[in-house]
Amino acid sequence: MSYLEPLGFDDGEAALGARVVFVLTDAQREQHRIEATVVGVAEETLTTGGAGNAIPNDALADALYDAQSTGLSDEERDRYAQASVWFDPDASADDTAALQERLADAGYDSTTIADQLGTFTAVIDAIVLVLNAFAIIALLAASFGIVNTLLMSVQERTREIGLMKAMGMGSGRIFGLFSLEAVFIGFLGSVIGVLLGMRVGSATRTALSGALLADLPGLTLIAFDPVSITGIVLVVMGIAFLAGTLPAARAARADPVESLRYE
Repeated sequence: MSYLEPLGFDDGEAALGARVVFVLTDAQREQHRIEATVVGVAEETLTTGGAGNAIPNDALADALYDAQSTGLSDEERDRYAQASVWFDPDASADDTAALQERLADAGYDSTTIADQLGTFTAVIDAIVLVLNAFAIIALLAASFGIVNTLLMSVQERTREIGLMKAMGMGSGRIFGLFSLEAVFIGFLGSVIGVLLGMRVGSATRTALSGALLADLPGLTLIAFDPVSITGIVLVVMGIAFLAGTLPAARAARADPVESLRYE
């Protein structure tokens, strides 16, 4: 895709079937003209980016190599910048590691697709780690908010708590009532947060897929895993329950006589 505009093509469809000319200069300073036909246009990817994605077939590669090697000695002609090796799909990781060790002993560097993906994975993991740290800070701040809200609720409902105790409601049930209120606050907040996050994520994905990443079809920029979302909601509810323990215990320990006298 990155060669279309420099070569004067409007799009990939216009380039198909067109003939391009390669002009090479060999070691003897003589020029060689090699013609080729465009039979396909490769999309840009995250690994290739905007350059280096021209893929010649074997015939064109041989022609280019012969032209560039004109005038070179046999020793110089047999030099290669890199080589690609395809493994048997059933080859184990130990076989790959053994081959890399043999190449290292021979003085060659080797990189597998897994190594290349590992670089991207490490960057993504670092970003996720930072985002998780912010999420933990937000959850801690939210837990303090729940504690404050329930403490105010206990304070404002002191007479109500005294009345419930006077009518025979035990401390355990009062504790459970306020704990359930804390869990409900956590559930409601987490669901609203997840829905807003999904809406913002979907809008961001749509905007990037139609603009910045339009040339990368099939890329899933933001994915929503139902299992992860459910886990997040449950974790928030658990934190809310722990945050509501102190106010609930305070309500459960309230003296009914003093609570009824509270103004």
